[in-house]
Amino acid sequence: MEGIIFPLFIFGACSQPEKPDSYIARVNNSYLTEAEFSELVDSQSVSEKSRALVIKNWVRQEILLQEAVKKGITESSEFKRIVENSKRQLAASLVLQSFAASSQPVVTNIELENYYKENQTSFRIPFNAYYLNRINFSDRDVAVMFRTELMTNGWSEALNKFSKDLSLINFESEVLISEQDIYPVRLLSILEGLYPLEISIVIPDDRGYYTVVQLLDKYSAQSVPPFTAVKSEVERRYKSSLIELAIENYINDLYSLSEIEINK
Repeated sequence: MEGIIFPLFIFGACSQPEKPDSYIARVNNSYLTEAEFSELVDSQSVSEKSRALVIKNWVRQEILLQEAVKKGITESSEFKRIVENSKRQLAASLVLQSFAASSQPVVTNIELENYYKENQTSFRIPFNAYYLNRINFSDRDVAVMFRTELMTNGWSEALNKFSKDLSLINFESEVLISEQDIYPVRLLSILEGLYPLEISIVIPDDRGYYTVVQLLDKYSAQSVPPFTAVKSEVERRYKSSLIELAIENYINDLYSLSEIEINK
C-alpha cells in the first residue's frame, strides 16, 4: 500500500475536542483533520483508494476506542500496564533509531571490496538478473532521440543532454534487476536477445511510458555477480553491519554508566 504509515496507537486522554473548521471524518465528538491525516500517511503520494482505506481504518479504530472508554477498559490496570510497556518499548526503539541516524558510517571503495571478497558467496543471486541502464520518457519522439544520442555518445553524455527534458519520467544507472522484476514483460524478452552493451528499441508500456535500456551484462541464477554489479547491495549490507556494531557498543556504554542489580 503506497505512502501509508501504520502508526502504533497509544491511548491519550479522550477529551471533548472543539469542532474544527474543517475535517475529513468524524465519529461522535472526535474529528480527523487534514493535518492529523498527514501524520498517518505521506499525503503527497497516497492514492485515492489508499486514502479512503486509511480514513476507514481511522473510523474503525475511533469507534472501538470510544466503546472501550464507555466500558471502562481504558481505566483498567491491565490496559495501563500494556500502555506503559508499549511506551517503554517505543522509547527504547526511538533512542536507538536516533542513534543510528546520527551514526551513518562513511565507507571507502576498498572497504566495500574487502567486505565483498570476504562474503562473496552471500551475494549469490537466486534468479536470472540483468545489469543495465534504463530510462523512461512520456514522449516517444524524445525517447527515439535519446536512443540515437546514446548510440552515438554513450550513456553519461546522453543522460546529461536529456536530464532536464520535461518528458523524462525517471532513469536508473548501473542497476541489477532480477528477471521477475522486469517491466514491461516485453522488455524481458528483448533483454534475453541482447548482448552486453547493446541498446534496446524504444519500448512502450500500458502506462504511456517509452523505455530505452542499455544492457551492461546478464547473470544466471545461482551465480555471483562481480563487485560492480552488486556494489549498492554490498554498501547497504556493510553499513548495516557497522551500524549494528555501533549500536551494540552504545548499549554496552550505557550499561557501564548505569547501576544494574539483578537478584536471582
